[in-house]
Amino acid sequence: MRKVKITVKMLAWLMIMSSAAAAPDGAKAGRDAPASSPPPAADEAARERRVWRGAPIPVELKLGRERIIRIPDAGQLRAGTIGGPVPGLRIQPLGNRLFLLATQPFAAIRMLVQDEAGRQVVLDLTAADEIAAGPPIDILVSSPPPVPETADAGGSAAPSAPPVTSYVALIRHGAQTLYAPPRLIPRSDRIVPVPLPVQGLIPLVRGGVVSATPIAAWRALGPGGPLWLTAVRLQNQTATPVVLDPRMLRGRWRAAGFQHARLLPAGDPADTTAAYLISSQPFDEALAPWGGAGVR
Repeated sequence: MRKVKITVKMLAWLMIMSSAAAAPDGAKAGRDAPASSPPPAADEAARERRVWRGAPIPVELKLGRERIIRIPDAGQLRAGTIGGPVPGLRIQPLGNRLFLLATQPFAAIRMLVQDEAGRQVVLDLTAADEIAAGPPIDILVSSPPPVPETADAGGSAAPSAPPVTSYVALIRHGAQTLYAPPRLIPRSDRIVPVPLPVQGLIPLVRGGVVSATPIAAWRALGPGGPLWLTAVRLQNQTATPVVLDPRMLRGRWRAAGFQHARLLPAGDPADTTAAYLISSQPFDEALAPWGGAGVR
């Protein structure tokens, strides 16, 4: 008779078959019944939901842990950090999701996110190892409602008023133009560039510790009439850090904003930033009578 070699694997299979044959019909029927579907994933319940209201949305990243940002009603997203790429930060847009991974700690990194419809969201990113890993974030962005046409007594539509630009939109336009990646540089028919009326160093900041040089200017129609926006490069000239304050600025300004509020000592890569100044007249008129050099 031919000998059959029984291996461990074959023995285990025979034991399973014999166990199935000895089981009652009810037990076999229970095993043959289709498995119940697994419970729904808890991803949706675990999501954080934020609403874009015009203020930067803080996002914390744990080092080495990817976090997903989603704009549910958006198409393809584009994203970039102001000032260029950040070492240790990977940004990967895919559809209406943004995958962020930080491998080095950083703080106060501002990111611009834009969808196909032109809607924009500003994120403030922070990364550290001690930060807890956060769930995915859904950001709800509402589109501005359409402006209805009004009819006059004769039934014809009344001409709409020319669009105006807010201070926030004007400063954001200047910051994006100077610092955003090329694919995110805005194009607007309401905010137009104008020539710089002042060249070279100006005595903008009191105290003489921060130098100021105008670098770009724009004009737009604001809520109360024409507005001028001027971007000025600020550079620390001392060996100690400087905290910027709008009250340090000479001139008559409707609004002022800084790209960064703190300058590191001279010679550090972070010793320079930009100030965005909004005035109701051209820059040289708003700065007068402090237009002469040597004012402290």
